[in-house]
Amino acid sequence: MEVKRYEFIFRIFGTGKTQGEAPKFTQPLESVEVTEGNGATLECKVAGTPEPNIAWFKDGKSVAEVKRYKTRFDGERATLKITTTELDDEGQYKCVAENMFGSASCSSELLVNEANVKPAFEEKMKPVDVTEGEPAQFSVKVTGHPSPVIDWYRGKDKLEDQGRIEMVDNEDSGTYSLTINDTLPEDAGAYKCVAENEEGQVSCKAALAVREVITEPVFDTEQEAAPVKVGEGDVVSLNTVVKGKPEPAVDWYKDEEKLQETSRLKMDAKDGEHSLIILEAKPEDSGVYKCEAKSKGGKAEKTFDVDVKGALFHARCFKNLSSSLRVLIALFHF
Repeated sequence: MEVKRYEFIFRIFGTGKTQGEAPKFTQPLESVEVTEGNGATLECKVAGTPEPNIAWFKDGKSVAEVKRYKTRFDGERATLKITTTELDDEGQYKCVAENMFGSASCSSELLVNEANVKPAFEEKMKPVDVTEGEPAQFSVKVTGHPSPVIDWYRGKDKLEDQGRIEMVDNEDSGTYSLTINDTLPEDAGAYKCVAENEEGQVSCKAALAVREVITEPVFDTEQEAAPVKVGEGDVVSLNTVVKGKPEPAVDWYKDEEKLQETSRLKMDAKDGEHSLIILEAKPEDSGVYKCEAKSKGGKAEKTFDVDVKGALFHARCFKNLSSSLRVLIALFHF
């Protein structure tokens, strides 16, 4: 500690004993809490004779070299001022007072709260192009304080984290993602990400394109179209299964003439299964029937040979059967 001039003179011309008092804090430091960007002042009062030297420390290190820190001591009041605080300014501060008779210190904490900031996109959504069945993912990186709430939309519909939709939030890194698994053609469209906190709201958009998988229509090969033979008045039922992407459109024909539903002619389709029903069949319903399937992938067809026997035919068959039975009975008795 450097000795002041009057102390030196007192030692030479005085009694040889220096009169004074070790430093002591009459008003210690108090903890201070500020918001990032605002100023902060740490202040204490100290007494001591001769006037003590003042030094400031943050987390055990001297602040003398930090240009943003301004210190002052008027002989009683010691202050440390930070004009514009940063988050790194937060910590434990200590004021040390020292003279030739001793030293004293006091400390307190400076808390720097992060300032509220409106959300902003560091990385926005980008357009996504996938093939049907592949996963599609949108991702963003967002800043803001407090951490913003993230919502995802398809058009005007808010999306939920369920089923094929998966959402991942990482507030620590500020990254957020939306994944659509097993994409379908109907998933294509405009998607939006909305980030919001108490300071405001921002959004960004991007499009999802889903390339449709196209395959040629194919009829179930396990179902062979055997000739269909029925009697007049019976029901004719023609059934088949067809597969393909997109789902093929199916039409029925009789002898190359397109069929329409009537009171006797019924058509049904469900999950790729197609049927043509003819009620109360007539001999004129006999002919070649065709089921034709068409889509972007191409065309396929399957034919059915239908034979409706009239009542006269059945009568003849019964007559012939009766004659045969009579012959057999006669032979038996013989």
